[in-house]
Amino acid sequence: MIRLILVLLGITAMVLLGLYLLLDDKKYLHYFKQTLKYTLFLVIVVVVLFVLRRILYV
Repeated sequence: MIRLILVLLGITAMVLLGLYLLLDDKKYLHYFKQTLKYTLFLVIVVVVLFVLRRILYV
């Protein structure tokens, strides 16, 4: 499930970056930056949960 979400977020980021480069509209760059920021937050949360799972179930 996490892989699917990350793949979809990656596709979304590439489409937004492509639209920014193609149309030169700043709103797509803003959406791209927001997507990257929230993707990094998601990755951090998942890593923390994996580490906690590893520590607590030993």
